Amino acid sequence: MMTVLNIRGKLGLSEVVDTGDSPQEFVGENPRIDNKFEYDIAVIGLGPVGVRTLHNQCISKERVLGFDASESRLAEVSSGSMSLSLLENKRIAHAMGAQLLTLTADPEELAKAAVLIICVPTPVSEANVPDYSPLRDACGLVVNVVSPGQLIVQTTTTYAGATRELIVEPLRNRTLVPGIDIHVAFSPEPANVSISQQKNIHVPRLVGGYTTSCREAAVEFFGHGVFKFQRTYGLEAAEMTKLFEAAFHTVKTALTSEFAQACTELDVPFEEVLESVNLNLDAVAGFTAGSGAGGYELTIGPHHILNQSQAHGLQLPVLEAAVKSNKHRPAAVVERCVRVLVDLGKELSDSKVLIIGLSNYPDTADLSNSPGLEIMSLLLEAGAHVGFHDHHFAGPITLGDTHVSGYPNPHDFGADLIFLNTAHSHVDLSWISMTDTVIDGTYRATGILNRVPL
Repeated sequence: MMTVLNIRGKLGLSEVVDTGDSPQEFVGENPRIDNKFEYDIAVIGLGPVGVRTLHNQCISKERVLGFDASESRLAEVSSGSMSLSLLENKRIAHAMGAQLLTLTADPEELAKAAVLIICVPTPVSEANVPDYSPLRDACGLVVNVVSPGQLIVQTTTTYAGATRELIVEPLRNRTLVPGIDIHVAFSPEPANVSISQQKNIHVPRLVGGYTTSCREAAVEFFGHGVFKFQRTYGLEAAEMTKLFEAAFHTVKTALTSEFAQACTELDVPFEEVLESVNLNLDAVAGFTAGSGAGGYELTIGPHHILNQSQAHGLQLPVLEAAVKSNKHRPAAVVERCVRVLVDLGKELSDSKVLIIGLSNYPDTADLSNSPGLEIMSLLLEAGAHVGFHDHHFAGPITLGDTHVSGYPNPHDFGADLIFLNTAHSHVDLSWISMTDTVIDGTYRATGILNRVPL
């Protein structure tokens, strides 16, 4: 039976030591990552989160291994044909040219890396049921090849208990004791990761370990690029913390969008409401408004806790309603475009709509589950001609059978309607003329003459 020992320190923080056998306090210095391995880091799963992790590790100029079971995915990464930012593609190409990055589909290579970072996706079906088979397969591969001295870091957002079930227990069946022979931790990528590494060091990194020594091994590994850590008491606490963060963001985004829509209908300047409420951070957490919840972790995350809760006969009606509200938000944007164009004497069909900013958040290059991409798809389905401008992405971007072009000089598109989706810090809006009509989905571009709030 699992035994957990809580030790109250001088700062009132709980430390958890769990070897699965008996209470055991971690004593001594934090363990160092073994330097005997051929690679410093292996990133497992080269989907959106995995490639971003790969990119971030390549910046540190360590010996990096990128693993994916799909040969076509490896070809996309190596050729620079994935939907990555210009900067990410450039850095990955540079790392490969400098022989600091190796890509492989051979799982035996994973035994040669000091740190294994699992980043596989857990897609959600149309019925909102998470598919854990990619994560199970990846964890199974890792458990079969690991050897003493390695650190396994699970970063995939999943249900509480997954890391213990899929990694810890199988390791113990191999007679490898986590916390002694091998270190196991859960540490998801922070949400809203900036394209700027300098900004990212101020984003706390959530870390939980099977034992305290496991957790501190992960802290030491991430420590060279992270100034702040959000330590939890164990694996399950870390997994649930990530789910709570995603759920809170989902509810907050849905609530903000509802108030924004109400203010638009009631002719109340929502940008002033938003500015005022954000001045009172003692009463509420910071709020932003936009075209919906984006990002892989924050759109997929709520479904893990909803699915797990429903399996135990629990209902989370507030979160369920928020998920539905955010899912409808891109459609609400298109409905707003239709109404504004009608006021201009035009129809959406055959009109030219330009999207400004595709990223999920300002100053990021994250397109995973982007509301901006869904908005473009819905506009295309309605017969509109669509283009985009985002200095992080050159384009074209493929949506179904259609290639949407990016415009470095957005004025060249000749838009009938402009939708401001993401307000990057350095976005230049000076080209917008007095005759252009802009739907402001950020509620920040108050200086534009013909501005219509979303």
